[in-house]
Amino acid sequence: MKLRLVLFFTALNLAVAQNFTSSQATATAGFSPFVNSILSSLLNPAGLIRIYDWNIGLTGYYSNYSGIKMYSLGMAKRLNHLHSIGFIYSPGAVLELIFPSTLSINIGNSIIKAEAQQKITYLSNYALLYAFKPIDKISVGLSTEFISQSLSETVYKVQLTDSLPFVGIETEHYKSSFLNSKVSMLYELTPRISLTFLIENLSSKFDRGFPDKFKNLEIESKLRAKISVGINFKNLKTGFETSSIGDVLFGFEAEAVKNLFLRAGFFLEKGNLNAISTGTGFRIGPLQFDIAYFKNTSQIWSDGKLTRDEIFASPLRDIEFNKFTRDRVLFSVSIDMSQWHEKALRIKSITIQDEIFPHLLDEFRKEKIGYVVIENISDKNVNAKIDINSHLITIEADSEEFHLKPREIKKIPIFTSIGIGKPEIKDKTKSFITFSVKSHINMPDEIKKVRITLRGRNEWNGNVEDLKFFLRFDEPEILSLTRRIIWERKDTLEKVDPTFRKFYQAKFIFDELSKIITYVNDPSVNVDKVQYPDETLKLHGGDCDDLVVLYASMLGSGGSDVAFVDVIAMKKTN
Repeated sequence: MKLRLVLFFTALNLAVAQNFTSSQATATAGFSPFVNSILSSLLNPAGLIRIYDWNIGLTGYYSNYSGIKMYSLGMAKRLNHLHSIGFIYSPGAVLELIFPSTLSINIGNSIIKAEAQQKITYLSNYALLYAFKPIDKISVGLSTEFISQSLSETVYKVQLTDSLPFVGIETEHYKSSFLNSKVSMLYELTPRISLTFLIENLSSKFDRGFPDKFKNLEIESKLRAKISVGINFKNLKTGFETSSIGDVLFGFEAEAVKNLFLRAGFFLEKGNLNAISTGTGFRIGPLQFDIAYFKNTSQIWSDGKLTRDEIFASPLRDIEFNKFTRDRVLFSVSIDMSQWHEKALRIKSITIQDEIFPHLLDEFRKEKIGYVVIENISDKNVNAKIDINSHLITIEADSEEFHLKPREIKKIPIFTSIGIGKPEIKDKTKSFITFSVKSHINMPDEIKKVRITLRGRNEWNGNVEDLKFFLRFDEPEILSLTRRIIWERKDTLEKVDPTFRKFYQAKFIFDELSKIITYVNDPSVNVDKVQYPDETLKLHGGDCDDLVVLYASMLGSGGSDVAFVDVIAMKKTN
């Protein structure tokens, strides 16, 4: 007796087929360069750095096929000016394929027919996101999605007996899961132009996947690269995106009136228009409401059905976006605790002295060391604030808070000042000064760092007037030596006219120094150094600068007024 099994596949049933977490991004299509919320961050994780506080969003959808359902819920937080994190839960990110079939069992002249099915389910319900801003203008992001695949099929097993065959029914199950990651970089080339580079399908598998005979049913996880560019005009954003497999997305968002947005997008694959989208959105305080309509323009649904061959004519690359997506309406609501703040200010330039001598500064006196240029890149009036953080010395702006008109540029002087007690910097030190400008209370619009050199306590800038900062009238060694010299010659000084007594003191001090101090040149270095008076005494030597500081300190400790005079050789004349 011969048995023959024949399997006939009919049309399949297709459940939810796409992950549309953001109505705004769907309606605009090429939205990657403009990502600024948790809902759109899966397109470009680096864009998560653009949130300024807590950001929470919820997306749902409606289609004739499935009715109204929730799609995703996301939450993100800006930790500081360098880091943001986020989480998305997407119960609607499900792709389910069911293949009904008829099983025919021929037993002699008899035919037994039975229903069977093969069911494949793809899930991408959880995603973690992180964004980091390592340097000015560049942000880097990472997203990781947990993807699971399950396969079940009905199997009929026929066991021959002496009488009629025994037919048993079993369901076999196979499961597989992996982490699918994306890495993106956002480069804000200018205030109006942004570039995005993305690598996706960085997979980490937890198991060996489906059995070999079902490998073609797994999601394809080949590396894919994307590049996109966004241009932000006054009231218009337009974006363009292409990938290494030939996909092209482009669209625009126009602000028709304040806080009311109109959007449209186009989706192409290898030159064929597969989908179009349109939508609108508006903001009220911290709330943003968006709605989008997505239309599949390909002919894949022309007969209202899909076959198994149509599904697997090419590998399934993505749960989030594929050619089998049904037409649908998406709606999102988001709340942003920073009132949807967008960067309005930038630091156009910083000009600052590259060397500062902290020990040569007057206490409680401001000294101008440069200026910072701030530009309002927005079309609105802005109240701006500058924060300056520095190590070892205090640096501040002339006006920490100021007002800027649209497109206005202001030059703000910056100063350094020393309070009580100067910083003790022994040797030359490199120091970073961080400038941040903000139009929002929580986060800066831009941060820039400059590096300066803080000169050590013995280094001198060559300005004769600044030698006064090396004087030490009350050093014990100076006082002791000066008083000893004057005491040993007190009998002579008592006979001198009081009018000339200070001059005689100066002569006696000079004569004594000439006996115990030797002239020695400074080491050959690129900056002049000056010894403090006690150091010159201990070393018993120094150059002109060292000797004049020692001599002036001893005169001052003896009650004389001193001043430095720079004697410059006259130019030769005819």
